[in-house]
Amino acid sequence: MSQTTMPRHLPWLIWTVGAGVYFLAFIHRASLGVAGPDATSRLDISATQLGSFILVQLGLYAFMQVPAGLAIDRWGARRVLLASTVAMGCAQVMFGFATSYPLALIARGLLGVGDAAVFIAVLRLAATYFPRRRYAFLTMLTALAGMVGNLVATVPLVIALDTWGWSHTFIASGLASIVYAVLLVRPAVRPAPDAPEELTPARGPRARGVWARPEVRLGFWTHLATLHPALVLSLLWGFPYLTQGLDYSDQAAASMLSLYIGVNVVSSFVVGPLAGRKPRWRMAIGVGVASGLTLSLAGLVLWPGGNPPAWYVAFTFGIAAVGVPTSQIGFHLARDYSPHGSISTATGVVNAGGFVAAIITSVVFGAVLDGLGGPSLPHFRWALACFAGISSIATLIVLISTLGVRNQVFHRMAHGDRVVVPVQIRLWDRAYSRLRGKPLPG
Repeated sequence: MSQTTMPRHLPWLIWTVGAGVYFLAFIHRASLGVAGPDATSRLDISATQLGSFILVQLGLYAFMQVPAGLAIDRWGARRVLLASTVAMGCAQVMFGFATSYPLALIARGLLGVGDAAVFIAVLRLAATYFPRRRYAFLTMLTALAGMVGNLVATVPLVIALDTWGWSHTFIASGLASIVYAVLLVRPAVRPAPDAPEELTPARGPRARGVWARPEVRLGFWTHLATLHPALVLSLLWGFPYLTQGLDYSDQAAASMLSLYIGVNVVSSFVVGPLAGRKPRWRMAIGVGVASGLTLSLAGLVLWPGGNPPAWYVAFTFGIAAVGVPTSQIGFHLARDYSPHGSISTATGVVNAGGFVAAIITSVVFGAVLDGLGGPSLPHFRWALACFAGISSIATLIVLISTLGVRNQVFHRMAHGDRVVVPVQIRLWDRAYSRLRGKPLPG
């Protein structure tokens, strides 16, 4: 049976099992958001130590992106998903038993390592078992599966913590992952005999070779520029800025974050399909959203008195939310411009971008606040100025990288080479080529 003659339901069943792992991963990843107050009392830790959980988890997640991609290309998505699911389950069980800061920190680190490969592996399943035109749609669906997990990690998890307590809640969630891993011990259905994942694993693709492809580098910078503002605002510094800088109540700040989640979901149904159906529009969307993020962050800094109205703050959080589905454009580039044997490595390289930038920006943000004497509106403005500066640099790199890739596409088209996405020469393309001293053909 060839891949083209597989029953229609088999690819969807394979992908659904993988997306279930991502659903669980997001519950585990976001669980600390509502368990933070309980963690400080149970473990007797400070707010800084609580923040270190997030930094360690995200840091290891980002660090493991390329190794995770290499592992998927070498051993296949199913085997790596199995290991990831068990690792995350064990991490949550360990976190449930933890009564000391070091053990809890190790548990969150293990969770970051296990979580690192999940999204890449699910996208690999989409790339292996579905045609290229479906990839953008499946990327969107995968992200939405994670968003549902994020929602489960809010009110339902709070109810579970109140009803069952810390240990029982985290141990139960960890055991749920370990039990779910049974679905991955053997494939739920046999993949096609010619499926690259099963029979032709890549033998040690080199990350350096993947990075050498300009389209992959463009995907990395696009992911970085469009995702890291959302991560910084939603996971770490958005709530303190609203409550300690702008004097919002906890309820008002929570409403702003709820708005962020709502815009995230709605924009996913717009950006994802649009990027899939109109590949020529991808980088216009990426550059536009990255520019909008930079300008909106600058507006928070430059607003007279530093206290922007609620509608502008909501607009900034909304633009940040749109950046999440926009960051998936980087995965489309990795999928379209990488050999099948190194797609997961390329996806891992791209996925590291936003998380690395979020960690760097979060550290800089906190260092500025601490250096100036603690949270206050004037100090938040300085921290936001650094935030906007990092965003502007990232946006500029995306713009330059986009022009560089387009320039190469024009020369390939002139030589009669096949290109994935044909493009038309614009005025800015000719201006860029003149600056480089390499006039475009025609």
